[in-house]
Amino acid sequence: MKPKILVTEALGPEGLAYLREHSDLTAYDMLPAAELPGMIGEFDAVIIRSAHRITRDLIVDRPRLKVVARAGAGVDNVDLDACTELGIAVVNAPGANAIAAAEHTFGLLLSVMRNIRLGDLHVRHGGWDRQAHLGEELHGRRLGIIGLGRVGRNVARIAHGFRMEVFAYDPYITEDLFQANGAIRKDTLESLLEVSDVLTIHTPKSGPHLTEPLLRLLPRDAFALNVARGGLYDEDAVVRVLEDGHLAGFGCDVFPKEPPNPDAPLFKQPRVVVTPHLGGSTHEALANVGTMTARGVIETLAGITPPNLVNVPIPPLEVPQLTALDRMCHSLSRVFSQLNPVFGSRLILTPGRQVPTESLPWIRQNLIAGVLQNRVDERVNTVNALIKAKEHGLTLTVDENPKAPDALSLNLRWDDQPQSQAEFEWQQNGSGGLHLRQINGISFDLAWPEVALVTRHQDTPGVVGQIGTLLGEFGVNIGNLHLGRRSLGGEAIMVMALDTPPTEALRQSLLNIPGISAVYWFD
Repeated sequence: MKPKILVTEALGPEGLAYLREHSDLTAYDMLPAAELPGMIGEFDAVIIRSAHRITRDLIVDRPRLKVVARAGAGVDNVDLDACTELGIAVVNAPGANAIAAAEHTFGLLLSVMRNIRLGDLHVRHGGWDRQAHLGEELHGRRLGIIGLGRVGRNVARIAHGFRMEVFAYDPYITEDLFQANGAIRKDTLESLLEVSDVLTIHTPKSGPHLTEPLLRLLPRDAFALNVARGGLYDEDAVVRVLEDGHLAGFGCDVFPKEPPNPDAPLFKQPRVVVTPHLGGSTHEALANVGTMTARGVIETLAGITPPNLVNVPIPPLEVPQLTALDRMCHSLSRVFSQLNPVFGSRLILTPGRQVPTESLPWIRQNLIAGVLQNRVDERVNTVNALIKAKEHGLTLTVDENPKAPDALSLNLRWDDQPQSQAEFEWQQNGSGGLHLRQINGISFDLAWPEVALVTRHQDTPGVVGQIGTLLGEFGVNIGNLHLGRRSLGGEAIMVMALDTPPTEALRQSLLNIPGISAVYWFD
């Protein structure tokens, strides 16, 4: 059965087409905000843009709702804390409109510096005074960028095409990213402002607030731009530094309140160019945003980790590596949880030495969620894993052992149950893909199948033959099987790759074979 998804605002044909293919879709160009509370509980996911707010009151006691998506980069209109506590994944579309926003930045800048808006009005009213509308060139100017994220990096690349000298302030990224984008790093905001003939900001709402003392650090006759978030500039301060000539011009696409008051003092300044929040709005950007948002929602509902989850610490990995680790976490936690039903004191995770360190917080949450999912009667997933772990007294410690395998592998065990450990590895060579290395401390080396039947039994003659005979009677074919045991005559584990999933009746029949203590299957 397809999931039900609600789209509250125009999303774009590409995104809607993808959603229609994979879901039962209800879509509006603009759903009245007053109608959303009465509808949201009927859907598995809701996708909003800017006109709606997702608050705690709106989503509490909505057990069906699993995903909230914001078709855009920011999530200021989503209560992230409430979504996280309730295990509701939040998806956005970071970077999908980065090129559009960067290009709009230069559209505003050129309009201000070359007097394009004023010149247009002058000609329309019968004027032709070219001298009065002389502009200034970007060539050779020093551009200061606050925030070298996706938009800021595209701004830097475009600036080089105008032969501008690029400086940037961003305390959260590495020196490599500054060098890769041809930006000279400034370690303080103040030092950036002092060298910026043109200033542009590309940060979230939590970025620096540009007050009058800061704006006066800019060189006289500098230009400033805001194509990021409303409120990052003190608009009253902008008016004052424009009026006394310290600031030569200002381009603004976003405002603290939208739509803004048309009588605002800012709009009376001749060298100010404003647009109605168009930065990320091009046909191409809307298509990218719609598609990225739609894919993120569908993948999340399918149990796949997309790279655009907001309230989960998704590591900055390439998609193939992220997918490999996600599959490994999913299989490891399921196998470990089923074969070790008794809670221990704490979980110990030993990652292989090829597991990226930056992925460990996400892996930790992923595994905790998988272990808890079948043990509690409430929603537990990667989103709220740490909250639920604390409620249930579960801890997971990462043991970055230098003697761990030189592999992309994960080993999980209970601290006080040494024979509980299970281990999977993602192999690039040979048969490739996901491989099982251990179950309950017993060694294996096999490609993990799409359908796996696992038995725990005594290592006595005849048990394996009876299992094969019974599967034949149920019409289930064995692709291959692997056996492991602790000792001769001791506990043994068999893993079978099946062509079709087993039934509950088959599982019960297997349990009736003498010597078999447990049967599990994974598909």
